[in-house]
Amino acid sequence: MRILFILILSLLFCNRSERVSEVIDGDTFRTEKGETVRLLGINTPEMGEPGADIAKNFLKLMVQDKEVRLEKDVTDRDDFGRLLRYVFVEEIPVNAELVRMGLAEVRFYPPDTAYKKEFEFLEKRAVQVNRGLWAFPVFQLPDTLGGIPEEKHKEEEAEDVISWLDAAKYYRQIKTVEGKIVLTNNTGKVCFLNFHADWKRYFTAVIFAGDFDKFPRHPEDYYLNKRVRVRGLIKKYRDKPEIILKSPEQIKVIE
Repeated sequence: MRILFILILSLLFCNRSERVSEVIDGDTFRTEKGETVRLLGINTPEMGEPGADIAKNFLKLMVQDKEVRLEKDVTDRDDFGRLLRYVFVEEIPVNAELVRMGLAEVRFYPPDTAYKKEFEFLEKRAVQVNRGLWAFPVFQLPDTLGGIPEEKHKEEEAEDVISWLDAAKYYRQIKTVEGKIVLTNNTGKVCFLNFHADWKRYFTAVIFAGDFDKFPRHPEDYYLNKRVRVRGLIKKYRDKPEIILKSPEQIKVIE
């Protein structure tokens, strides 16, 4: 009887339904009750970036003015007070559908990893057939496909090595960026490897918590004050260039 009571409470408070009143971007919306919901396990382009409108319009088509079921993982809210949820419309998994259609990349932060394997499978299929935004240089290639092929890495590295100072000239291109990491910060969710003390303006390499276990322990200490080459898709984030590191093969210490 007690177990049944706990199950009922869980269904009432962890998996509730609300009507969507406004879609903010490809992975965030507001409900009629005034809650802002951030879809768990995925990331879509920031508004203003290539593909952002496509992802937003797709999410709007799926959830706008509809009753949605919100499923909780472990963490209730993020640092901005937004509800973190898996979203379902008539049992269609919205988060997973964005991944399947190639409009979102998989991005999990422990301990919220309930559907990680399922999402990674869908992402792999989307990448293989160049579905959605994977047909364009929008997302970093996932580690589920080995990241950047090693043979291509070796062939292009010599001619593609650029200084971290020039990274902003190569948005949406795969390049090898060389420089010294002079400042780092690990928030527990993200590790920032900065190539200049003024990290708000200059190039940064980023490792998300979902990939920490692939890298040396405490990457913020391991890479600090070392000269490195990092390879990947250079993206613009808050008016500065960055490369997201999903695999340790993307970063090499050269001194």
